Amino acid sequence: MEAAKLPNFSQLEWTSANPKEEFKSFTNVIVTQDGFFNKPHQDLNDLNSWTYGIFSFVSKKDFHPLPTVFTPSGHGLHFLELKMEIDFSKKPGIMEILWKTSTMVHHTTKPTPEIINHDKITHFGCYFQINHKLFNVGDKFLKMTPTEIN
Repeated sequence: MEAAKLPNFSQLEWTSANPKEEFKSFTNVIVTQDGFFNKPHQDLNDLNSWTYGIFSFVSKKDFHPLPTVFTPSGHGLHFLELKMEIDFSKKPGIMEILWKTSTMVHHTTKPTPEIINHDKITHFGCYFQINHKLFNVGDKFLKMTPTEIN
């Protein structure tokens, strides 16, 4: 993993990594927090056309999930073609979502000021995708002998 510049979850620095600069393969695991939102898009460079995401409001102190509901609503995962939004601010606990990111135009909507400016709570998201670099690393390991792996 180190040679391929793939972070592992035992590295604390992955939470502050800039994926476009530090980990060129980082689209396989994306972590968002503190007011994250993005523009509508499709994930066309992933080998697997599906993305699995885990979402929850968490404590800024220790990142433990919190059963929080915010009013007013307005922060969620929006699917343009379906004209549907899964509103994170109305769903307490941990949410799991699986969606077809290669064909569905989607984006995370901007959180409300109440969420962005909250001093104890943030919204956490973690997405799992398989991109070409991660696949190539796995393919390389499959072709190695046990001696080469050790």
